[in-house]
Amino acid sequence: MLSDAHTLVDVLRGIVGFVADDLGDWVALLDCGHRQHVRHRPPFWSAPWVEDPAGRQRRIGTTLNCPLCDRCELPEGLTVVRSTPTWDERTMPDALRRAHRVASGIWGLVRVEAGSLRFVAATRPMTDVVVIADENHAIPPDIEHHVEPRDRCRFAIDFLTLTS
Repeated sequence: MLSDAHTLVDVLRGIVGFVADDLGDWVALLDCGHRQHVRHRPPFWSAPWVEDPAGRQRRIGTTLNCPLCDRCELPEGLTVVRSTPTWDERTMPDALRRAHRVASGIWGLVRVEAGSLRFVAATRPMTDVVVIADENHAIPPDIEHHVEPRDRCRFAIDFLTLTS
């Protein structure tokens, strides 16, 4: 279960760089692997720093909210680095039933082979889904979450990192 003291907050991710898209708009590269447009288009978006190379450089290491992490969406370019054994409702580690996190820079992917599993994550809004047989669900880095078997089930977890 998620901790009682847990408060849902936006998922903030570090900016690791910038690239221009095909239209010349700037895209922040985030440490989670997602990309996010940053535009200076007053009065709706005010980010004059993005138009200046020194301004962009000063923003590296700062954070942006990542709505794709809030939605538990895997970024492109991930590679599986490790997989767990296949567990069932009896053999799964007890720690998975309690609030825990995947390490920074690592994504998880729950693969349900049979039955169903409830996945709850402290995203904003809270993710609370039932993953059924032959479906997968992403687990963002650094986000408190837990899983609960809904019935007899078999599942495994892949751990992924960005491909260099």
